[in-house]
Amino acid sequence: MAYATADELRRMLREESFTEDETATAELYIELAQGVIEDETGQALEQSEDTVILDGPAENDERYQNGTGSRKLILPRWPVTAVASVSLTDDGDVLVFGKDRDYTWSAAGILHRRGGDWPSHDRAIEVTYTAGFAVVPSGPKRLCLRLAAGAWSNPERLTSEALGDHSKSWAADALGMELTEGDRRALGAYRART
Repeated sequence: MAYATADELRRMLREESFTEDETATAELYIELAQGVIEDETGQALEQSEDTVILDGPAENDERYQNGTGSRKLILPRWPVTAVASVSLTDDGDVLVFGKDRDYTWSAAGILHRRGGDWPSHDRAIEVTYTAGFAVVPSGPKRLCLRLAAGAWSNPERLTSEALGDHSKSWAADALGMELTEGDRRALGAYRART
């Protein structure tokens, strides 16, 4: 799922219609802009089901030593909307969800171990879960469209042009899709948990 559509970009650019080639170009620019956003956030924002194998909290981790980390495990993506399964890789034990069972989870992407600690070694826990937004929030969507529109309007990445002695300058970055500091701050709300 893309953060925006070629038709939304077309409307933003106030174009009456796109040809088939222009639609393909618009979709490419949207995909590239989405990649810029995901590089900054460290996670895809659209909802999907993922299966991950996670390291358990290390015994030398400060959180483990003070007693606050051994029962909590942070999933890489959020917001979490469902956890399908949690199992321990050593023995294949499938854990049972529930407050009085093996684990609970939060939308913030934290698995809480009940009645014990998570194993503290590498590749200890396998989790299948659904995370991300069913509808990409308007802030990242707006940013995606702005980046794609910038690439559409200036595909040669021209940054300056002088008429006397005819001089031109071009941006070195890919299609001029650069985030501002304000963009980075706004996307901070969507960063992956580590």
